[in-house]
Amino acid sequence: MLVPLTFLSPRGAVRRLDPHSPGSAAHGALAGSLALAAALHLGWAAEVDPLRHTLSDYALHDGAAALFTACAGSAAAGCGALLAGLVRSRATVGTGAPAALAVGCAGLTLCALFPTDPVGRPSTASGLIHRYATGTALAALPAAGLLLARRLRARPAGRDIGRLAWASSAAALLFLGTHLSVRHPVTPAAWRAAGLLGLAERVTLGLEFALLFTMAGTLRGAGRPG
Repeated sequence: MLVPLTFLSPRGAVRRLDPHSPGSAAHGALAGSLALAAALHLGWAAEVDPLRHTLSDYALHDGAAALFTACAGSAAAGCGALLAGLVRSRATVGTGAPAALAVGCAGLTLCALFPTDPVGRPSTASGLIHRYATGTALAALPAAGLLLARRLRARPAGRDIGRLAWASSAAALLFLGTHLSVRHPVTPAAWRAAGLLGLAERVTLGLEFALLFTMAGTLRGAGRPG
């Protein structure tokens, strides 16, 4: 028999975590995305260098395309569940954070549906959609965190979200610089940076997933009265 988890609200009232809440659904979908990403890393370790290649490059190898689509789709589903919870709480969190999260969710969905282009090949419509959708998502998710942190700045969770959002923003800018180095390696330093594109992306994604888990945690903590 499952025993509902409880916590003390700031006012001291005991509340109960709802296993069917948007926050719980977001946690499950995001955890599923991480598990699929781990499977990609393990199954195609010989084909994809995690330091040089992005996660999107897994979709270019035999047998990995469907797994990558599921991985990105699961991340989009987690954002969608988180968005549903924020919309439900809009009186508390405002409209800015849900709007930014909706943009990030849409970007992840397009990233899942449209595969990237191999490096060095001419750009295709699918590759361009994938590239800009990915960039949009990586920018929108920290923005959602910053906007939510501003609304919750008086609470410890708001401060945690703010720190992760700022770290994610810095990492996303670093990834953007690395990506530009791949496209236009005009200096020796740019050539060296281009070799770390995959690492820069994984650091960014790791921070943004930590941000999403923390945001989802605020929803799980706002359960129904016990």
